[in-house]
Amino acid sequence: MEKSCLMTTSTTLRVAGGLSRVPAACTPRQRNGRTMTTRATHADGGRPTASATSTGDDLGRRQALSLLAMGASATVAGGEASAKVPAGYSPVKNVQKGYAFLYPFGWQEVSVDGAEVTVKDIIEPLESLSLEILPTNKESITEYGAIKPLAENLVKQVLVPPTQEGTVLNAEERENEGLKYYTIEYTAKAKNFTRHSLTVLAVQKGKLYTITTGANERRWPKMQDKLKFVAKSFTLL
Repeated sequence: MEKSCLMTTSTTLRVAGGLSRVPAACTPRQRNGRTMTTRATHADGGRPTASATSTGDDLGRRQALSLLAMGASATVAGGEASAKVPAGYSPVKNVQKGYAFLYPFGWQEVSVDGAEVTVKDIIEPLESLSLEILPTNKESITEYGAIKPLAENLVKQVLVPPTQEGTVLNAEERENEGLKYYTIEYTAKAKNFTRHSLTVLAVQKGKLYTITTGANERRWPKMQDKLKFVAKSFTLL
């Protein structure tokens, strides 16, 4: 991977405030050519959302991913995110932009500048998923190099803020319908919390797709199977 593709940066989990968790019917929501199934929210009643937990500056991380890239009718999701959606998950599919994935049922979509999609749990602010799409001159994620050294570089210089301690736990490659995917599992240790994350990267048709999900380390034993399934469900169309 070219040195110019990496830069030190920091990240911030920016979330929409003021949401409450209340029972509500699921409603289809259409945005940018995709359909997301979300739960309606209300300003009154229910348990207030946890405040946003700072993890640095999202904008800087997206700029770093942009450098990496330049080193260079929505329905139920397909591929790993199959037409039969498992209980406990909601599907997202965007044929025009070429992606599909599942996320835990009940998570809310929030607006984050520069992100294609961001959804999060309104009670546990570190439980979230974010998808970013950037242009690239690569034809495959493998053109950025072998996964293990790439994982170390990304965790140290892009995915984890410089104020936090990043540790790569696992890095693996998978293939689906001829496309390669890199999955990186890592932790980011801050002063008051540790976030356990999974990032999946893939390239298709001149675009670098980066999807990240994670949870507080204290909740990882409970969430890991679900979040690993979410990461595996990410499919390029």
